[in-house]
Amino acid sequence: MNTSPLFESVEDLVLHRPPLLLLQSVSHWDVGHVEAIADPVDSYLFADGEGKIPAWVGLEYMAQAISAYAGIIARQNGEEPSIGFLLGTRRYDTHVDSFTPGQQLRVNVREVFRDENNLVLFDCDIHAGEDLLASAQVKAIQPKGTIQIKPDETVKEL
Repeated sequence: MNTSPLFESVEDLVLHRPPLLLLQSVSHWDVGHVEAIADPVDSYLFADGEGKIPAWVGLEYMAQAISAYAGIIARQNGEEPSIGFLLGTRRYDTHVDSFTPGQQLRVNVREVFRDENNLVLFDCDIHAGEDLLASAQVKAIQPKGTIQIKPDETVKEL
């Protein structure tokens, strides 16, 4: 487990800001892996009439955890986090219909493959306690030197 002070909050790692920032923190990271914490209460924009968050929002939790992972790598290299793109997912399996506000979700992402163009495949899962709620393989890419975006700014091409 890494505890170096690379960042103070998840906002130091990802470009999302509330109310679209769905992660609360990063609880653990090491080479090839990040565990982030989410509480569905922060996902109220997606809530149904009963206040529950549809299970498909789990894919966004995974994508933001991948973004946090990329942000940690950037910080370790003395760089700022930059924009990345979710390209697709395979086998998004859910064992629940929805997430419940107040439920602490552990979102794990593990790098499985990376090519020379920075295309990365991740194994991802979401747990509440010991219960597996969702899992997927997610492909993402972080182009180098093409687009940079910072909070409260517009997109600029480099």
